Amino acid sequence: MPSLTKLVARLKMLHVPDSWDKSKVYVVYAKQRSPFASLEYMEPIIAVMANERNCYALQEMYPDAEVSWEARRVQDAGDSAMTEAEILYLTHTTLLPYDMDANGNPIYGVMESPIPEALYCSRETAEREAPDRYLHVVRVGQVNLLGVGEILE
Repeated sequence: MPSLTKLVARLKMLHVPDSWDKSKVYVVYAKQRSPFASLEYMEPIIAVMANERNCYALQEMYPDAEVSWEARRVQDAGDSAMTEAEILYLTHTTLLPYDMDANGNPIYGVMESPIPEALYCSRETAEREAPDRYLHVVRVGQVNLLGVGEILE
């Protein structure tokens, strides 16, 4: 028999329209044991999804991770619908390094506890609106348990 949580999740999938706000995406996190010695747990952004139905699918796909998500508006999307494979730019005020490269430089690709500030369609707009922020480029629909996308310098 399915758990109450799974039943509620399925009911939400049936009753929540994905198109009520075209400029909305879902930033998906997964709290999990870390493969890195310096971290016991990590909670990277594992995906950005165009609809909540895909978030529930990820939750079922990765039962060993604590998958959660938040709805975010893409700032410069206008009336455009967010689609799979679209490139978006997340801005972050703080990034924590998880490891060092061979030269002793910090590696920021996987974030221990990311807190994206905003999302943009255009890199130029993201750089103009958040010049003091870290830029994180992601592709809508791409999934990676170790952290999706790439941190730009």
